[in-house]
Amino acid sequence: MNATGINILLYVTRKELLNAKQGGSTMIASKGKTKEAEFQINVSLDACDILEDEVRVNLSMARKGIEEAGKVMGEAMGAELQRAFAALD
Repeated sequence: MNATGINILLYVTRKELLNAKQGGSTMIASKGKTKEAEFQINVSLDACDILEDEVRVNLSMARKGIEEAGKVMGEAMGAELQRAFAALD
């Protein structure tokens, strides 16, 4: 995944969120708040295809990015705990 580090604010409908929750691979979002798209999400730009009137979020790519970030955070927390435990000895 090409990591730009840029996140964008998008708006999605309840239907699209439920589709994502049920394991869908793509979520259609809008760049601005509409009556239907009432839920606000923050997504990595790397997982998005920006079209004329909508944004398609590649959920597989977004999930992979979250997993990678979680792994890095877990390793960092584990290292800090090991340092704290070593200081107790």
